[in-house]
Amino acid sequence: MNEKKDSQITSIAVDTGVLIEVLEDSTLGKAFFHEILENPQFKTFYISPLVDMELKYIFCRKSGYQNAKEFVSEFLKDFIIYSESELRDEAFHLKCKFPISIADCYSLAIGKIRIIPVYMKKEEEIGQVLDELSSVVKIKFIDNLV
Repeated sequence: MNEKKDSQITSIAVDTGVLIEVLEDSTLGKAFFHEILENPQFKTFYISPLVDMELKYIFCRKSGYQNAKEFVSEFLKDFIIYSESELRDEAFHLKCKFPISIADCYSLAIGKIRIIPVYMKKEEEIGQVLDELSSVVKIKFIDNLV
């Protein structure tokens, strides 16, 4: 995708690792928050239902079920949780083709279906198949924001 098309993008998909960074107020999380979430160019933020569930279980371990449920639900109020049933076949297709996590497949499926970039945190599993995966969906790493 060229820069002109990139500047026209108003929607993105966001993977769990990115939102963990934001919630933990890390350097990467702060960069993503300021450069992407606060950027008026971006109007719609999609996540998969697996991102919602992963965030809740991660914070459940830290603060208990009810606190995690309320905290994450409030945080995600401005995100659109994409329908799992609409993602299932594409996530399955990605999982069949690439040795990556099911949760990543669901996030990437949003990007492929909506033809939008998916923001992720760099991880070895994705890096091993990045060249081939990049021909299917546009991946942007928050690690490149700092």
